[in-house]
Amino acid sequence: MIEFAEAILGDDDDRLQVARRAIHDTLGADAVVDSAGVAGLFNAIDRIADSTGAPLEADKAEMTAALREEIGIDAFAARKEALDAAAKTAAE
Repeated sequence: MIEFAEAILGDDDDRLQVARRAIHDTLGADAVVDSAGVAGLFNAIDRIADSTGAPLEADKAEMTAALREEIGIDAFAARKEALDAAAKTAAE
């Protein structure tokens, strides 16, 4: 299962095929489907947490600093506050 999880994150299709086959041969076809489903859910849960503004772990913040600066994501919160303030002022 660990090999399958690591293979999903990589780009080696042969490694992924071998990992799938190992799960299939050991646990059966349903286990392959369940394993892929769990991996997909972890990916989705992580993206949902990130999109809600959950704080980044320190190591993730460090690894993504350059990318976040390049695409301007660190400015999102300040921009949202400015838009909210402008909407409140317009409504008054």
